[in-house]
Amino acid sequence: MTEPKLPQEEEKLFLPDPEPEPIVVKVRALCGFLIGLFIAGATWLKMREMDQIWTILLFTVVPVGLAWCAAKWGDGFWTSLKDEF
Repeated sequence: MTEPKLPQEEEKLFLPDPEPEPIVVKVRALCGFLIGLFIAGATWLKMREMDQIWTILLFTVVPVGLAWCAAKWGDGFWTSLKDEF
């Protein structure tokens, strides 16, 4: 009997990424939301003279946006975010 042929390294590059499990997506979204709250809080503390509307927008848009990006793009999002800072 012959051994099964393993995919070559070049072939692995073109395989689609497997869909993450639902719990993984939820954990990514939660982590993105918490990091977003931290960033919004740090920004709010830096800019103390912010209107109520801007404060509400800051504490809703940033966490929800980061949660959505983290859930959609996963590890690639965090890697690109780390490279920016």
